[in-house]
Amino acid sequence: MILEETPPPGVSVEAYKRASHWEGDADDARIGACLAAAQSAVETATRRPLTPRRVCFETAAGQGRRWWVPVAPVREILGIGWTGLDGTAGELGAETARLLHAGDEPQILFAPGAFAAIPAGSALAITLSVGPDIVPPTLAQAVILIARDWLDAGIAIETVESPRIAFGARALIRQARYRRPGIWCHR
Repeated sequence: MILEETPPPGVSVEAYKRASHWEGDADDARIGACLAAAQSAVETATRRPLTPRRVCFETAAGQGRRWWVPVAPVREILGIGWTGLDGTAGELGAETARLLHAGDEPQILFAPGAFAAIPAGSALAITLSVGPDIVPPTLAQAVILIARDWLDAGIAIETVESPRIAFGARALIRQARYRRPGIWCHR
């Protein structure tokens, strides 16, 4: 997934201070950095963007008519382009694909013959608008818990080492994790 823009914060510094009963002077820049890192950790672990944004996924064309989006929710398809092995490029029209089950099991269904004009082996770039209108409260709470732990421990966000996530935040993340639905076959 390639971010097309910097995502807006899901939890503001002011909301963090209210939720954690913050008293005294505060380094808002440090709190903001911890919140941004915690938001990134939560979004990566759950595969659920907390705020609306544009993203681009790259895949190979011709893998079938149905493509499961690896994050949820999806707001809309913004564009689908392709690049051939020889460098030629093009766009698929809006009529060639539609979004199904955008909120819970997002998938793109391509029209029959949508890939007919695309050379074999071409790369497909799918640009989407993803993220909810309102930050899910449980995920906002997970961001706050993680940021508070990191701030209390004095963990520097710039370090390469991945800090641990406390049990409470892990439980909230586990509940909200998006997984592509399994395919069941009844015989």
